[in-house]
Amino acid sequence: MEPISIVALSNDNYAVHLATMLFSLFENKSPESNYQIYIIDGDLSVENKSKINRLLQKYDTSPIYLSVDPSIYRHCKAWGHVSREAFYRISIPDLLDKSIKKVIYLDSDLIIKGDLRELWEDEQLEKQFLGAVEDPVDFAGINLPRGYKYFNSGVLLMNLRKWRKYNISNKVLLFINKYPGKIMWWDQDALNAILYNKWFPLDYKWNYQVFRMGHLDIRPKIIHFNTDVKPWNGETYLKEEYYYYRNRLEW
Repeated sequence: MEPISIVALSNDNYAVHLATMLFSLFENKSPESNYQIYIIDGDLSVENKSKINRLLQKYDTSPIYLSVDPSIYRHCKAWGHVSREAFYRISIPDLLDKSIKKVIYLDSDLIIKGDLRELWEDEQLEKQFLGAVEDPVDFAGINLPRGYKYFNSGVLLMNLRKWRKYNISNKVLLFINKYPGKIMWWDQDALNAILYNKWFPLDYKWNYQVFRMGHLDIRPKIIHFNTDVKPWNGETYLKEEYYYYRNRLEW
């Protein structure tokens, strides 16, 4: 069975949260699934890389670290709880070998509650550039055409073949450079501006955004702590889900 390619990213500030996410990912995968982990390196320290490596070695796997030229993102503005490294996901199609045709991208402020093969094998991706979960945030800044919805970029099922063919990463970066005043929700706004009619909606269970979906009756496969209030700095819905894994993590 083909390995499931999973991409994450982190700097040192989020390293322990990345490790917690990866711990939950492997603790809840089925024996039949094989994950290959790629980590976009936001200048992680040698010590933190070593800790992440030791964690994954327990599951007989090793991460592959990917490097980004930070000058590409010099015009990207970070604010609040999101750093400039968050924009690096835009480069995923260029960082991975051309033989890799699709990936699942995962933010570091997630807890994975189930196996991801069902998501990986979603056949809708064949005809689209991206699978994502709707985000009911106010997206007035980028002026999406009427009738189109806005997606959250914390969990992405990416068709790299189509991204490369149509040079999507470059188009997203051009949008950021041309319309910096329209960007409010970081890279997510630019991704939506370019891909607003090129994505398909995933079930809410694949990106259960606690800030916006706490009222919905859903059994999440992926829990997303999607605001500046995180389990480690405040009180948030499903905080106990994060600490169930964080307290067992050797860090």
